Amino acid sequence: MDKLRVRAYNVRFGDAILVSVPDRDPATGDVTPRHILIDVGNVLAGEGGLDDVFQPVIDDVVEQLEGRPLALYVMTHEHMDHVQGLLHAATKIYPDGELAEKMPVDFAWLSASAEEGYYDRFPDARRKKLQLLGAYDEIERYLAASPESVAEPWRTLLLNNNPRKTADCVEFLRELAGEDGTTYVHRGIDLTDAHPFREATFEIWAPEEDTSDYYGSFSPMHLGLMPGPAGAGPVATRPLPPPGVDAGAFYELIEMRRSGIADNLLAIDKAANNSSVVFSLAWRGWTLLFPGDAEIRSWQTMEREGVLRPVHFLKVSHHGSHNGTPEAELFDSILPEVAPDDRPRRALISTWNDTYSGIPHDPTNERLADRCELVSILDEPELAWIDVEFEGE
Repeated sequence: MDKLRVRAYNVRFGDAILVSVPDRDPATGDVTPRHILIDVGNVLAGEGGLDDVFQPVIDDVVEQLEGRPLALYVMTHEHMDHVQGLLHAATKIYPDGELAEKMPVDFAWLSASAEEGYYDRFPDARRKKLQLLGAYDEIERYLAASPESVAEPWRTLLLNNNPRKTADCVEFLRELAGEDGTTYVHRGIDLTDAHPFREATFEIWAPEEDTSDYYGSFSPMHLGLMPGPAGAGPVATRPLPPPGVDAGAFYELIEMRRSGIADNLLAIDKAANNSSVVFSLAWRGWTLLFPGDAEIRSWQTMEREGVLRPVHFLKVSHHGSHNGTPEAELFDSILPEVAPDDRPRRALISTWNDTYSGIPHDPTNERLADRCELVSILDEPELAWIDVEFEGE
């Protein structure tokens, strides 16, 4: 009997998922194994980052391909814990074109906003992106000048959102399948010529083509940066209150604005997460959902657009964070309390401990486990991967 398999590789804190699909030709009945690779990356610091994990991932993907090209690569969004693994492999493990020889790619999907020229076509998104980049640069300069002032988790978040490093990764991923094989996907796009599958079908649930709605507001910051000595970077200063201004109230305001670092880093992080590619895969009566790191704002947009419906499998969004899985009616839309059929339901978390506070989020895990079988990389962290299988007729 044919089986569809979802393999989640242990990349510590990140995503690297291989979906192996027995794809039947409706005309001849012949079955061809086709494979979808989703992301490949992990964070750049803390317990969740370890570059050594990437070679076993690539080697196993190549073994599973058995000499065939990768049917489809999907980049869900522009975060290092999702995009940096293949560029690392192509430059540090299998350089000089060897990765492309080992793992040729027929088709690739990248999130809509990763397309060159995207921000010229969507001025609202461009304006908000520039605000984001300005806030990021200011925070980065401040942390370099005052390294003792911010706790480690915020530094990890800064590294994960580094726009220059993610841009390098995206530039590489744009070339995986060449211009003709690459599609920048959003809800409503026609996927007819964007993949080779004959039996399995796909729908893009998110993001919207105009990603401007996914950006939150940025808090004002006054970080007190001044030019440093010649040849050195800026230094953080403690400004004096203006004449006639109460010193206590002045420094309270300064600290309040500096505290905006955390709020702004979260806003930067959410903007990328909420622009994640969210896609469903239907195969022989099963519906599988892969939402990247979509957060509540994206789930609410999907609900507004009427795309949410029950699924048999959920790749848990945002590594089991509380803001990656919707609550109440939105949760019921994808995993209703009463299953619509007698097929088993499963959810899978790719995550790691001691990287970000509160991730994975135990109450979220419990809520998922109430509705379906829940499996996690952390169930057997010594293994290189975990598999979830679905039997087909």
